[in-house]
Order: sequence, then structure tokens, then C-alpha cells
Amino acid sequence: MDKYTQIRHINNLLFLFYQVFVVGTLCAFRAVSSIMIGLILVTSIIQNKNLQGVWLNRQLKHPFVITCGLFFLLQLIPLAYTNNFFEGWKHVQVKSALLFIPLCFYSCACINKVNFHSLMIVYIYTLAALLIWSLGVGCNKYFFHHATTSVFFYHELVSNLGHHAVQFSIFVFAGLIYLLHLNHIKRYLKNKTVHFSLIAWLIIGIVLLSSKLVIIFTLGYLIYHLYTSLQKKTIARSVVAIALIAGIICSSAILLTQNPISRRFNDVLHGNIAVVQQPSFNTRDYFNGVQFRLLQWRFVKEILTEHKAWLFGVTPAAAQPLLNQKYMATHMYTGGRPGGSDRGYLDYNTHNQFLESLLQTGIVGLLCFIAICVQLVIMAMTRQFDYTNRLLRALLLLLFAYTFSDAVFETQYGLILFLFMPLLFYTGQAGKYPAKPEE
Repeated sequence: MDKYTQIRHINNLLFLFYQVFVVGTLCAFRAVSSIMIGLILVTSIIQNKNLQGVWLNRQLKHPFVITCGLFFLLQLIPLAYTNNFFEGWKHVQVKSALLFIPLCFYSCACINKVNFHSLMIVYIYTLAALLIWSLGVGCNKYFFHHATTSVFFYHELVSNLGHHAVQFSIFVFAGLIYLLHLNHIKRYLKNKTVHFSLIAWLIIGIVLLSSKLVIIFTLGYLIYHLYTSLQKKTIARSVVAIALIAGIICSSAILLTQNPISRRFNDVLHGNIAVVQQPSFNTRDYFNGVQFRLLQWRFVKEILTEHKAWLFGVTPAAAQPLLNQKYMATHMYTGGRPGGSDRGYLDYNTHNQFLESLLQTGIVGLLCFIAICVQLVIMAMTRQFDYTNRLLRALLLLLFAYTFSDAVFETQYGLILFLFMPLLFYTGQAGKYPAKPEE
């Protein structure tokens, strides 16, 4: 086999691994996702040897790779002195994605606009199929097992997949903005009917998943897309007017009626913020999302001060047990009978990656996480500001907003969202699209 044929075969194999990884991630096959990352990394190193003559690509010195590596190192160091090695090792296993995902992309320049487009086709069809499956499971529960309408919304909608509703809705958002981008440049998946049907279906999926953050970003991006299309004269004003009127009617119908989505928005508007300053609570007290997250700022400050751990944190292994102690000491709800499945607020993390980094690894860890965010911003800003690059910027804005409402580095799919998706959108801007098929 000549060298050119070998390179072509390895490229095909590498692209296959990326496809399996994407499908495995969306289907929540965690073992498949982990195995594919390893195979992508090994294959990328081999391919770089064929292309460059060396095993290690020079791009591995990229600041983004270095900052991710430093943050991962902060998870390893506490293993030497932690009182709970097993818990610390669990954090290392989860956060190993900080090391391996950037290495996959920077070990070999595999992704470009051609295979990125092909990969996104697989991505979008898989998303659409999973939403259909989840809705089908919900219908089965509702019609044959007398479940409530809640099975069609939020976490219950994707519980059969083992996904987190907010994280899954961000995956859907990424697929939606890519479809809108293709529409902007007059390219379509199969044909216009299929393309616009997929756009409508993904929007419906985002609404049903009921993430306040993602719904707001979706509305904003749709308005922005209509505005830019109108400016470029790629869409008629009558179409924009119809879309805006339909959007206003649908939004009003959702927000002004009693339904699971409106209840989630209304929940944020009610509640006394000052309650978080109380020294203790009643086990019957309810905290909405804003109150609970503000309470975490107080608890993190108290824990770091009490343990004099502002510089290096309390270690990843000790962070959650210390938070649990705060929940119990302030008499927050911690479940029903001891040993039962209902643990109340116990094991809830800070729901903020900045706070979680500060609590676990101190100011040093917080600065490392901020450095990772800065590198992502630099990557988004260094490319020419064309419509394609706006996809990455829109995704990053959503992900940065999400870091203030969840500790994204504490789960495998949070890490994939924050690392794999931006790198995929970034590297997918290289090269040109394949020629349009003849009509």
C-alpha cells in the first residue's frame, strides 16, 4: 500500500471515529464516547506521523492545550494529600477529558469544512431521531401508563436517554444554528422541505426541553438570523413579518398560559432574594434557581474562609462533603427518611463552574478556568468575522452563560459541550464547502 492510500484510509477511519463519537454522545452511550476519544487521539498521532514525519504535532504547544492541561494537573496534585483518594480519583477520571479532547484536535488537523459538514449531517439527523424517540416514549407513558403531561417536558422528556435536559438542549441549539447557517448560504440538507422541517423540529425540541437559558438564546439568535437575512436580502420582508408575528403569538401563548414552560419562567420571578442571608432555614423552605445559586456564593465564601483555603481550595474530593455539611448545618431539606433515595439538596454542587473551580482548587484553579475561557474567546476572535465564525461565537456565548448556572466540568457531557463542540466549530471553518449537488 502506497503512502497516499494509507493516509486516505486513516483519514476515513478517523472520520468514522468522529461519527461514532458524535452518535454515541448524543445517545448518551458514555462508554462508547470514552473509547472513541481514545481511538481518535491514537489515530490522530499516527496520521500526524504520516503527514509531518513526527509523532507530536507542533500545535500541541497551543495555549489552549496548555491551559486545559494545567487545570487537569490541579485535579491530580491533591491526590497526594487528600483524605478521600477514591473520590479524588473519580474527579480525575471525569476531568481527563480536559486533557484528551484538546489533544485529539491538535494532534492532527483532521476537521475541515468538508468533513465538518458531513459530520453535522449525522449530528442533526441523530438529534432529530432522538427527539422523536423521546416524544414517542413520552406518548407511551402518557396514554398507556397514565402519566402526567410533564413527561413531554424538561428532564422527563430525555430521562429515557439518560441526558440532562439543559445540556441536551444546548446540543440541539448547536444543530439549529448550523441549519440556519446553511440556509443563509443557500445550502440545504437534501432539499428545502426537509431542511425547514428539521429547523422547525429542533425549535420545538428546544421549547419542550424547557431550558430558560437556551430558549432565550434561541429567540435571540432567530431574531438575529432574520435581521441579517433581511440585510443581505436573502429573505423577503413578508416572510420576516410572518415569522415575527408567529413567534410573538407562540411566545405569548406559552408564557401567558399555565404550562410547564411558563411555570419555570414564573418560578424565577417569585421569591425573596434576601432569604439567602438567613443564618438557618426550615426544612420546608423552597429555593428557586436564583436563590439557590446565590446561596452557593455565601457557602463557598464561608467554607474557604473557615478552612483558610482561598489559594488552593479544599480539594475536589472534599468540596461536595463540605457543601453537604453546610446544607445540614443550615437545616435545608436533606430528604425523607435516612438511607432513602430522596436526599433533598444533598450532593448538589455549586451550579456555577467559576465557584466550583474556586471551591475545589482555589484562586489558582479559578484563574486556570478563566484562562481556558479567554483562550476560547481568542480562538473565536482571531478568525475572520464572517457568518461561519458567528456560529462559534453564538455557541460560546451560550456556553459561558451556562457556566454561571451549572458546574460544567463536573460531568462528562458538560466537558464535551464546553470543549469538544467549540473546537469542532472552530476547526470546521477551515477550507471550503464541497460543490453544491446539481438540482
